[in-house]
Order: sequence, then C-alpha cells, then structure tokens
Amino acid sequence: MRLRLSPRRGYYLSKVIPLLIVFAVAFGITSILVAISGFNPGEVFLGLFSGGFGSLHRLGQALNQATPLLFCALGLLLVFRAGIWNLGAEGQLYMGAVGALIAGYFVPSIPGPLQILLMVIFAFIFGAVWGAIPGYLRARFNTNEIITSLLMVFIAVWFVSYLIKFPWRSTTAAGFPVSEQIWPTAWLPILPGTGAHAGFIIALVLAVVVWFILQKSTYGYHIKAVGVNPDTALYGGIPVRKIVVTSMILSGGLSGIAGMAQVSGIFHVLADNISVSYGFLAIVVAFVGRLHPLGAVIMAIFLGGLLSGSHYVQSSLGLDVTVVHVLVAVIMLALVLLPFLEQRFENLFKIHHD
Repeated sequence: MRLRLSPRRGYYLSKVIPLLIVFAVAFGITSILVAISGFNPGEVFLGLFSGGFGSLHRLGQALNQATPLLFCALGLLLVFRAGIWNLGAEGQLYMGAVGALIAGYFVPSIPGPLQILLMVIFAFIFGAVWGAIPGYLRARFNTNEIITSLLMVFIAVWFVSYLIKFPWRSTTAAGFPVSEQIWPTAWLPILPGTGAHAGFIIALVLAVVVWFILQKSTYGYHIKAVGVNPDTALYGGIPVRKIVVTSMILSGGLSGIAGMAQVSGIFHVLADNISVSYGFLAIVVAFVGRLHPLGAVIMAIFLGGLLSGSHYVQSSLGLDVTVVHVLVAVIMLALVLLPFLEQRFENLFKIHHD
C-alpha cells in the first residue's frame, strides 16, 4: 500500500517519521534502564527537560552546553559531507583551548573585543593544525583518518594535562591543577538575564557561514561532490586531495573555537576537564541534524538541554548524570536504523504522478 502525497510532504514525512522512531526507541530503552535503577522514567525525563528548558536561566545554561557542541558539529558536518571521517574533534577542541589561553593570558591585556577576536583566531589556528595533520596523511599517503584523528585526541588531552601540571600550572589556584586565569578583557560577555555567554551567538553566525559555504559556494559544491564519489569528482576536475586537506583544516578550526568558548566563556583557565566529550557528542549532533547547519543548531540546543538537565536531575532525584550519556549512546545505536526506515517510508509515501 502506498499513500498519495505531494512530493514535498512525502519527502519531509519520510525524513521526520524515521527520526521520531529513532528517538522513541532511544527513550524507550533508556526508560527501561531507569526503571530497573528504581526511578520513575516519566519523572526523570520531565526533570531532564525542566532542568534544561524550565526557565530563562536554565535555558542559558543549556546554551552554554550547546555552544561547544555546535562549534564541533559545524566542523564535522563539513568533513562528513566530503566523505571524510574526522573523529578527532575532541582533540582539536583541546588544542583550540591551548591557543585561546595563549591569546587570553600570555598576550598582554588589550581592549576586550580585540582580545576575544585574537583568542578566536589563535584557537582556530591551533585546532586547524591539529585537523590538518590527519587530513594531509589521508590525502598524501591514504592513511585511515579515523585512526589518526582519534589517536591525536589522546595526544592533545595529555598535552593539555602536561601543560597545566608543569610549565603553565597556576601558583595560586588550590586543588586540581589549572593554568593561570585569562585577562578579564578576554572573557566572553554574558547575555543579560540568561547566564549564557556570547559564544552561542558566535556559533550561530558561523552556522550561517557554513550554510553559505555548502549551499552557495563552488567550494561547497566540491565538498559535496567529493563526498558522493571522489573518483567522479577527480575525473570532473575537482582537486580531491585539496578538498580533503582544506575540509579537515576548517573542521579542526571550528572545533578549536569550541575550546576557546570553554576557556573564555566558562572556565577562564585551561583545565583538563574542559570538555565532557563534546567532540564525540557532536557526532550525534551532526548526524541527527541531517548534516545541515540548521539541524545542527536544533540538535545542539536539544542535547545541551539534556546535559544541563542531567545536573538538575542529579541534585533533585539523585540519579547519576550518566543516564544522559546512556541516552545519547542509545541514540547513536538507533541511528543505524535510519537508512532502513527512510527507505521504507520513501516507498510508503511514493508519489504517483497522474
């Protein structure tokens, strides 16, 4: 049986319904695990959403969680569109944080907007270099970028740990090792009444830039062509190796700015817990967002709300924050169902031309 629908409506339904099914499966499985742990699933999920979106201040905290997710996701969707599997956004975030600290502390204090701009530039450069290495190895030696980018995450994390424990360790901070605090002029301003820092606004601007690159530029066309079929793209005159390297540079740079947002907007120091796996969670944001900047924005806010709400649930119900990580992991597994479900619904909603 096939339903007669308009082409536009049939297309959107074939994309939206499978996505809803994936989320239903994820929430269903997580509900079982929550119930086994002795908690009421409805109360837990209500607490998650209330803790993430229940007030303007809670929404602000959700946006702070969404900001690094969105930066990393924007970078990832560029390379994923090109058929490149960059799994190193987490390491690129950490290296961007290193660059941000250099510009925010070791550079003498200058007027705020200039210092923040300098931090963005430094963070982009450091993240871009960290992304360029696996990109060059893939383009030059056909090295598997999944392995190289992932291994470089550990190098970046331990490099930051070394810096804050030895050469850059603060002489005044007590407790866990951290760097010295950046200049107050390097702090991102807070959006009035929300507690959210301005990094989210920067991320939204860059989402528009990424959309323009993908949809309105020749370079974006080249990225998508390489992602569809690199051999055909090469035959058509597209410099495939150049696209591989430059897309990895852009991806690493955008992920690096996520590190800057954490340093400038949240921590004001360099610390080894500057990320809660934002670079890996951004993979979910990118794919569930359909590799589209707007979808990434929506999904980043949604997941940011869950992460923020998890702390509320922990304090109010005593449920460990790992429930959100379990939910995200189940979503990733359920995403395997998407191609099959989309194909089934495309057949169901197939358009008949009379």
